Amino acid sequence: VSNRLPIVLKWNEGRWVVKPGSGGLVTALAPVLSRNGGIWMGWPGTYEDEDVQDPLREFSEEQGYWLHPVPLDYEDVQGYYYGFSNEILWPLLHGFHTRCNFDPAYWDKYKKVNRVFARNLLEATAEDDYIWVHDYHLMCVAQELKQFGGQRRIGFFLHIPFPGPETFLRLPWRRQILSALLDFELVGFQTHEDMDNFVACLKSLCAEFHRENSDSLITVTCGAKTVKAGCFPISIDFDEFSDQAATKEVSKRTAKLNLLHPDQQIILGVDRLDYTKGIPER
Repeated sequence: VSNRLPIVLKWNEGRWVVKPGSGGLVTALAPVLSRNGGIWMGWPGTYEDEDVQDPLREFSEEQGYWLHPVPLDYEDVQGYYYGFSNEILWPLLHGFHTRCNFDPAYWDKYKKVNRVFARNLLEATAEDDYIWVHDYHLMCVAQELKQFGGQRRIGFFLHIPFPGPETFLRLPWRRQILSALLDFELVGFQTHEDMDNFVACLKSLCAEFHRENSDSLITVTCGAKTVKAGCFPISIDFDEFSDQAATKEVSKRTAKLNLLHPDQQIILGVDRLDYTKGIPER
């Protein structure tokens, strides 16, 4: 389960055309699902009144796993995605709390969309399925699923940093988010620092806090809730990048650049124009 499906839909000559998506999550998980089967649930990038079932079905049959679109309306996307996810969680979790826009209306939309995802999960899965929820857009899905009475094994993985208490506690909805994360069976992070920051935030807000360490996981109990936390770093597809760098086209261009800038080392960066990327600093 992720905010977006692993595809891009484009309207072309009177019909929807489906193309594979890009990015770390798609690169890592699409091959796994292709080999083993399963369902990928997410927003298709279109709105509720646009029928995309047929092209998604054709893509699913080719790839070996099924796409389950979660329809959202325009206002929900503005409040949940562009609002709470991008104007609050994205800057806060990256440590840029001064860039946050703590609009209460965003929280209402975030909860509503997480509830929509939970309802779709309840309809599309069975009790013996394992549900794997990805990233900061969907931190409340497990909690919403339980409120519907759904019993599912469900884990969560965060693809971006998790800050320490000095930053995270600036979030007006800090208790609600941490309580929601405690409703997952397992919460995964990119680094040990992120995991330790998560545990420190729980400890700072929970009166009945207990922690147990095992070889690879931490078990944290806060009152009546218990969650396992672990560090499971994901990387880029090294082989794909290496193969692209070794092509004749790249080699020729590299040779020309080296002639223009002798005795210098050239470093290439390819980034989104986002303040978290540190482009001016570099």
